[in-house]
Amino acid sequence: SATPAPALTTPLDAALNSAQQALESENWSKSLELYDLILDEAPANWEALNNRGYALHQIGQYKRAISDFNRAIELNPNYAIAFNNRGRAWSQLGNEQKAIEDFSQALKLNPKSAAALNTRGCSFSNIGANKQAIRDFDRAIKLDSKNNNFYGNRAQLFKKLGNERASN
Repeated sequence: SATPAPALTTPLDAALNSAQQALESENWSKSLELYDLILDEAPANWEALNNRGYALHQIGQYKRAISDFNRAIELNPNYAIAFNNRGRAWSQLGNEQKAIEDFSQALKLNPKSAAALNTRGCSFSNIGANKQAIRDFDRAIKLDSKNNNFYGNRAQLFKKLGNERASN
């Protein structure tokens, strides 16, 4: 049987590929430039909105990032990654309650998201909800035992708790 001809990539596919490569290489300005062009052509592309929001988050533009995550979630309410990303932005703005709500929604949509457990654990730790934080860090480690960040976050909390006990 004949091998099917390779699918021709559209200019949009090529732009998405280039934008993804820029994002993965942490070239935030190039990825933002490309995602702006993509979203001019395809404003309902929820993955592009999420990725542009991620790049905006990386350069400290948290409110603009939240706007993109809001739109991505509006277009795809089951997009756990966008909830997790928006939660990270809320946390950066100091709104841990909204962050915890978003991380919890990400976990409802994807209960095996070690990243959402870890970030929610950080938010719980930031508000002094230490039992919940430790529980989330433990669950994240159980799901992804090779991620040193999870161990580090848990160890940092244990150290903080030890210092508080030692000073009492």
